[in-house]
Amino acid sequence: MTKRIFITPRASQDIDHHFAYIAQNNPDAALRFFDAVRQTLARLAQMSGMGHLYPVVNPRLEGLRKWSVKGFEKYLIFYLTFDVKGVNSLVVNTSKSSSTDWRTVAKVITAMP
Repeated sequence: MTKRIFITPRASQDIDHHFAYIAQNNPDAALRFFDAVRQTLARLAQMSGMGHLYPVVNPRLEGLRKWSVKGFEKYLIFYLTFDVKGVNSLVVNTSKSSSTDWRTVAKVITAMP
């Protein structure tokens, strides 16, 4: 079952920043990166058990996983799956995001209609 994907604002900024950085020297590679991110997210939404469990201290982050973007393996996506009011959801963050971003995610998800 495909999950609904939520990308944190910080993760979205990180993806845009990485795209812009790559585009400075190689616009074609930047487009490949963006496509690879989209494909990776779609694949994670379909098969959310992929990746390694990431050790966490905060029990609200239990089940946090990490997975790299295909072709750009140094770029990591961290994600959690939730059942939010009957909607099976995938919440995406990036390696540059802080624990504050995850707390914000938890608040947004629990407040969803």
